[in-house]
Amino acid sequence: MVPPVGLYSIGIRGLDVPGLLNVAHRAGIGFVHLRGGPRGYDLTRRPGPELDAWARAAAETVPITGVTADLDLADLLHPDPAVRNSSRAELERLADAAVRLGADWVRLLAAHPPDTPGAWADQMLPAVAVPLLAELHHPAWLTPTPHTELRPLLEGGLGLLADTAQLAPALPDAQEDAVLARVFGAVRVLHLSDPGTGLTSPGSRSVAARVLARIRAGQMVETAFEWTGHPRTPAACLARYRKAVTWWTNLVTTTPPAGLGCSSPIHTP
Repeated sequence: MVPPVGLYSIGIRGLDVPGLLNVAHRAGIGFVHLRGGPRGYDLTRRPGPELDAWARAAAETVPITGVTADLDLADLLHPDPAVRNSSRAELERLADAAVRLGADWVRLLAAHPPDTPGAWADQMLPAVAVPLLAELHHPAWLTPTPHTELRPLLEGGLGLLADTAQLAPALPDAQEDAVLARVFGAVRVLHLSDPGTGLTSPGSRSVAARVLARIRAGQMVETAFEWTGHPRTPAACLARYRKAVTWWTNLVTTTPPAGLGCSSPIHTP
């Protein structure tokens, strides 16, 4: 069975949320991930009745299963209480908006890995209305110091969004099989990310194949397409979406059930 592929809203500009959901519905796409921060639909600054109208539109078309934030993981754990508290208050509002839309998770950016041992010692993320995921937006995350700081957060319940374009550069620097097992064991969402060149790089295939191995082992992972090329029109995005679905289907149907190029056995850490 080929796991279904949803659509991340970043790939289409100029539509309101009901318009976006209608495009996805007409294209037969089963769910949408919504960019929820100020660079997207800015959910925390939308009036409640508007969010409720969007929720009704989702119920009539396709569900919004997740929301992405512009907040960075480092700010939520920042040593300055003013930065930390402001970020956490914004996250709480965004998580509440996500619940109102029927979404199941909020994704944080993780673009600033700590470079000092103990930088996040004894720090935990706040409890909000939905589970939190982080998207590792820097190749250093799988190196010793950043990963040591990340590990307690993963053990505390933080999930990961694996973006094929963003995570691939980190793989060559992973020094231990246990690090790869821990990271891929925490993946809850996979984005098949096309920056305009398709999903042609070996790194993209490696990330997707490792996540596929986890799916086959029973891990629940939601997969969606992310178009960051140009133009960001419905027609262009849907054309690239269809190519990505073909690529994903080919990966699923032609890759052996075991091995998948992984450097360690598939197991849950």
